[in-house]
Amino acid sequence: MLKSLKNICEFAFLVKTAIIVLGGIFVIKDFKLLLPSSYVPSVFDIRYAKLYQNGIRYAVFDVDRTILPFDNIDVSKKEIELFDYIKNEVGIKPCLCSTGSEKRVAPVGYMLDIPYKARIFKPTAPFEIVQSVLSKDCTPYNTIYVGDSFYLDMLFASRFDLYKILVDPIEDGFNFKAKVLDVLDLAISYPLKKQGFAYKKSYYYGNKENH
Repeated sequence: MLKSLKNICEFAFLVKTAIIVLGGIFVIKDFKLLLPSSYVPSVFDIRYAKLYQNGIRYAVFDVDRTILPFDNIDVSKKEIELFDYIKNEVGIKPCLCSTGSEKRVAPVGYMLDIPYKARIFKPTAPFEIVQSVLSKDCTPYNTIYVGDSFYLDMLFASRFDLYKILVDPIEDGFNFKAKVLDVLDLAISYPLKKQGFAYKKSYYYGNKENH
């Protein structure tokens, strides 16, 4: 019974993902929109102080596989210390914006002590959702977006011309949902090779982290 229910849930996720992807085909006019401004292994490798020096005051983070493994809510001391550093030492105000459920996102926001918004329909959600979580002073010029997915995260950020940072997805054993997204991201990465982008091979910092 439980196994059947799990299979149904996994199938429902696959259908939901397919709908999101098909809907987004009409949004993607140029695959260069999916190129990240900066590409680093993890959220711990981002140059937050440099970003602040270059005018960044707000940061939007994805949750699943960006901060934690898929469906994991076990926030460690390492993540807590990172976000304390971002908020209190650097001076950037962070938030979480996730397609995940309230039950999944709320505990992470609570442990990191930052605002969050669950069940965001990325990549087509409006920028006003981000402003409602952070501030009306949040603009494309003073905000970064951090995520692990080309389609869900980089395209969402590109729609508002945000400085977008791609991180490698956090892996933690086999997860059906994660593998579906892996296939999608791998497929999307191929057209980006023509732009000189090497997925999971070559990392770089963008202009707001180098100057």
